[in-house]
Amino acid sequence: MKTRAIIGSDNIWLPYTQMQNHLPQLEVLRTKDCKIFLKDGRVLIDGISSWWSVAHGYNHPHLVKEITKQVKILPHIMMAGFAADQTYKLANRLCNFAKMDRVFFSDSGSTAVEVAMKMCWQFHINKGEKTRTKFISFKNSYHGDTTGAMSLADLNSGMHQKFANLLLQNFSLDLPQNTQDLIEFENFIVAHKSQLAGIFVEPMVQCAGGMVFGDAQILRQIFLIAKKHQILFVADECAVGFYRLGKKFGCDFAEISPDILTLGKALTGGFVGLAATLTTNEIFETFLSDSLDNALMHGPTFMGNPLACSAANASLDLFEKYDYAKKVAKIEKFLLRELNKCRSKKNVKGVRVIGAIGVVEIVGDFSKMLELRQKFIAAGVFLRPFANCVYVMPALNIKKSDLQKITDAINAIL
Repeated sequence: MKTRAIIGSDNIWLPYTQMQNHLPQLEVLRTKDCKIFLKDGRVLIDGISSWWSVAHGYNHPHLVKEITKQVKILPHIMMAGFAADQTYKLANRLCNFAKMDRVFFSDSGSTAVEVAMKMCWQFHINKGEKTRTKFISFKNSYHGDTTGAMSLADLNSGMHQKFANLLLQNFSLDLPQNTQDLIEFENFIVAHKSQLAGIFVEPMVQCAGGMVFGDAQILRQIFLIAKKHQILFVADECAVGFYRLGKKFGCDFAEISPDILTLGKALTGGFVGLAATLTTNEIFETFLSDSLDNALMHGPTFMGNPLACSAANASLDLFEKYDYAKKVAKIEKFLLRELNKCRSKKNVKGVRVIGAIGVVEIVGDFSKMLELRQKFIAAGVFLRPFANCVYVMPALNIKKSDLQKITDAINAIL
């Protein structure tokens, strides 16, 4: 049967998609909890929480109530000159939640990373250290699709490789795995200290780079080396913040507090776009002077959007009211038990789980990933395998019965 064209199909440009031969888009009627209801009557269980953002499930009544209340009062006001209650309330709560001092709001994770880069650069410029312009990031890393963020990616491989000659030239290093690697890493820092503006790390999991899991002690040692040599340490937790791994933040596994922290995705429970770049008073105070030239001259139009901030405040209500660490521990235990059943399959290389992230690494023809996605959809589950990974990152309050359907589908289809 011929698929009906969606009005606007000739106008839309889709993300991460070869527009010449992509799968038909699934027309959505509504959502509820962890379910996506399609116009054709099918119902899908969302196994990746809309790119890892819908932490409390779709249409959570508390978030709906708070956003509805806010939109009638004050949906948006510019931050330059005006103070909205929801925005300032969120600034206070978020800094307390993350144990940071100052927050700069923006509209997406990529923008939060750009702000973090700019903070690092100007921190050094304001101190008279104008040669410190480069960053260290790690192979397999992903920090966003904007120009600066792309320059923090592994430009020897991956989707941004084609732009390598056009982007900022930073240092992309292998993530240390042992004591000898850490020694070499520190030697590199010593040799390039005069050039370094900061280090960008995805704590514990490099998500878009292939769901590569890290080690808490290695993360801690990288942090300690950075502090020893007075290099700014930036933790990009847009993907893993807000209990995704079982703790508030990935940095908590290593018992460290970054100089700069970027947050997004689950910040609003996946209801509306909002991101944040948090930092310390020590960094903030280097921007203070009688000269506007020392100020952070940055200002996204919709930064601190009161409607988005009302969603984030409602999301924080839930994170503070309920024991999400306990919820995620249950998901982790379940995923370990059910996904480990895949290990015996000939096309499975390995299984790994941390918190509410489950990964089945496969071998074979990766060009068949679109077919694999179609099979999951036919089984009533939405997963989006990429590279060599079939992964699960569901809402943190997913029902056990829904999670069972996801893992059953993975086991059956693989």
